[in-house]
Amino acid sequence: MTAAQQREGLSQELPAVSALRALSIFSAEQSGAYREHYAALAQVLGEDVETRLARHVRRWARSGDAGAIVLTGNAGTGKTAVAEAYCRALHAALPAIDVPVEVAAGRWVVKDLSGLPDAPARLAALRTVLQPAREGGQALVCANEGVMRDALQGLDAPDVQEALETALRQGAAAAGPVTVVNANRQRPTASRLWGQLLDYVTREELWGGCEQCPFDTGGCPMRSNAQALRRPEVREQLRTLVRLGTGEAVPTLREVLAILSWAIVGPDSCAHVKGRVRDMGEDAFTASSGYYARVVGGGLAAEAVERSPLMTGMRRAGLGEVSDLEADGWLRDTTGAPHGVRVLAGDPGTAEPPPDGAELPRRPAGLQGSRSPLDRVLTNQRAMTFQALGEMVSTDEDPTRVEDGLRALVAGDERANAPGQSLWRQRLYFEASTELGGSAAAARRLLDYRYLPDLVALAGKAAAGEDTVLEAFRDGIEVVAVDPSAPFAAALRDVLPHATLVVDHWHLHRLANLMVTQTRQRVTQQVHGHRGRASNDSWAYRRLLLRGARHLSDKQWARLRELFTTDDPTGEIQASWAGKELLRQLLDALPATGGPLVIDPRRDPAAASRGAGPELRPYEIRARLERFYALAAEADVPELTRLAGTVETWWPAIEAYLHLRVTNARTEGYNRKIKQIKRVACGFRNQQSYERRIMLNNAATAA
Repeated sequence: MTAAQQREGLSQELPAVSALRALSIFSAEQSGAYREHYAALAQVLGEDVETRLARHVRRWARSGDAGAIVLTGNAGTGKTAVAEAYCRALHAALPAIDVPVEVAAGRWVVKDLSGLPDAPARLAALRTVLQPAREGGQALVCANEGVMRDALQGLDAPDVQEALETALRQGAAAAGPVTVVNANRQRPTASRLWGQLLDYVTREELWGGCEQCPFDTGGCPMRSNAQALRRPEVREQLRTLVRLGTGEAVPTLREVLAILSWAIVGPDSCAHVKGRVRDMGEDAFTASSGYYARVVGGGLAAEAVERSPLMTGMRRAGLGEVSDLEADGWLRDTTGAPHGVRVLAGDPGTAEPPPDGAELPRRPAGLQGSRSPLDRVLTNQRAMTFQALGEMVSTDEDPTRVEDGLRALVAGDERANAPGQSLWRQRLYFEASTELGGSAAAARRLLDYRYLPDLVALAGKAAAGEDTVLEAFRDGIEVVAVDPSAPFAAALRDVLPHATLVVDHWHLHRLANLMVTQTRQRVTQQVHGHRGRASNDSWAYRRLLLRGARHLSDKQWARLRELFTTDDPTGEIQASWAGKELLRQLLDALPATGGPLVIDPRRDPAAASRGAGPELRPYEIRARLERFYALAAEADVPELTRLAGTVETWWPAIEAYLHLRVTNARTEGYNRKIKQIKRVACGFRNQQSYERRIMLNNAATAA
């Protein structure tokens, strides 16, 4: 092979790699995220993943039934893809513009109401398409929630407005010929759709390899990742992890595809992989490039991870951080481990024998059993398998090598900062669930939410209708009040897809108070160089910071002002307190009478103590929410920014609370009583005695 041919082979790119890198929208290059750029991706990845919503809309288009469907939801939920499926069913092309287009006789499409320049244009567009729909035609409208709500305010259609609000809570609602569908309620982890999403980016025909691909010699992490994600057990474990992440965020199909794409290709290209393997050999790529590390943000900056609520929720599962005595023991010594675990560790004893008459290739020490980059860890010595790393740490007599091994095991290598033991636990969770006792046992042992598998199993049982009593009880539940807990929310969305989730406001108040306390502690440490003391106003008046502004006396207001003046040089304590009060005003629905709509406690502290008025209207809620976000952005206090992110993630459930005013206060009260009974008795060894004591106490209280 000539030098020119070799250079050409190195530069050749597998089309699937380029396509997935475009779909991975964690960098500045996000063209693959938008529908306008989909045609180029479709040439590589094939047609869209078909959702139930797209199938329904396509059947509706072919039936010719009169009416209108309004698709609302976040960006990336597939609204435009559904619009394209509708057009294809009519043998028409998706409009290239956002204004109303008659794609067939009596069939109207508004591709994106949000793309129209102003409110009058959006109102005119709605009138243009809804009138024919009421007269025997069809109309399909795509719009984000806020834009649609604002547009409907100018339309004399209160029934459609009510249908929109109902759809946002329950998924879909009808108002005469108009049906509103909330695309946010699609579940990417539904059995059929989940398999289609993974096939879309990992199917075998996409990954045939490029010229001079080092996959066959164990050097290409991208093809190794795609191969692993074709395994059913890996898909099921990832599905559980995504379910957990969806408890904290409304996942979009775009976001799921972006995470899958990052997990497979990361920042790499074929030229980069082949060049590194040529220069560094088997040291080029290690487990830090594995899908199991990248799927929870491995290789991404913290700012990039925060842009993905789903990935943030998945990281909170603690995958890789939760220790397990047996799993960690397998890393230190694979001798007694199951065969499958030894294969994952790169144990030389599991290496496949060469064909008859062939000799084993000569490989460096520590890599004899390696099959792919997924079983290697980088140390200061060189890359080595998990098995070799554990053996070096446990049995090597050279203190320098032992120290290097411990650093790679516990602290991680300097390039990717991924501790070897975390990578090992992550791989076991995905690929050794059978050896760990099954999928549910693996989740209990290696995730921070030990009860999640039970909740998921309950969801599956109810959804399948195997328990008629549970099913009947489930169908009667309309509203569920929860604390901001990702695993509970994820399971509830499976068990009760029709129910409205409501976040109990008490938990949000507690988070706001915790935010103020953490800010006070940090500022005190920075200013005084030590923890708060009685001589510091920030410590002496710490309880005043947590009390609601409308409950403060004049003397307490004076003390609070003194704290802000004398012991808050950065202004961060005051800003966090103001943020807490703005959130209280929002949650308590306390309109200020005779003053501005939203009070800034920093500028008008007395106004924050005015009494309660009637319930807030939707535009007042939005105004208060925007004021809270504006303060968080202006103050730039880390703790307040994190609280604002939590509010943004859980806003649909918070907004539902503001309308429904449902709390789980009674449940929390009973829970406190039960804990008090156990505390007074110093614990119970007999479960039946414990239950009888609870029942007796409740009966006595009721009497």
